[in-house]
Amino acid sequence: MSVLSTIKADVERFFKATGSDLEKFAVAFQSLFGKVPSALQTVENFVGEVAPIVTAAVALADPAVEPLVAGALATVETGLAAIQAAATAAVTGTSLVSQLQNFASTVPALLKGLDIKNPALVATVTKIVNLVTGEAKVLIPAVESWVDQIAAATPKAS
Repeated sequence: MSVLSTIKADVERFFKATGSDLEKFAVAFQSLFGKVPSALQTVENFVGEVAPIVTAAVALADPAVEPLVAGALATVETGLAAIQAAATAAVTGTSLVSQLQNFASTVPALLKGLDIKNPALVATVTKIVNLVTGEAKVLIPAVESWVDQIAAATPKAS
């Protein structure tokens, strides 16, 4: 099986599943530990799950043949790294919300601006982008709620 076929199969498996991977993670976490995962645990799971998919997709985009795709996937990798860094350093969570919102809006816009020559690559990259940004969009309300909880629990300066 070629790398392209393997990635296509993985992405299609994600799309055929019911519910998002984030929802599945939350259910599994609660089953294991008897509590709902924190926003940070959920974000870290998200990055841990989608990073290998993006990394595998990078192998498909030969920079000599599809330099725009390779550049776009590098941007996706950078966005995921920024989300992970914001989650690791999160104190108030506002930078994490900003990174997720930025990622969810810029990655699809970046894809639309590409002139990809290979139709099979277009389909694969589009599925990957939809999967990754869809999962990021599911996270945004959860992280915003967490930020609100932090703000409510922080004593007001007098």
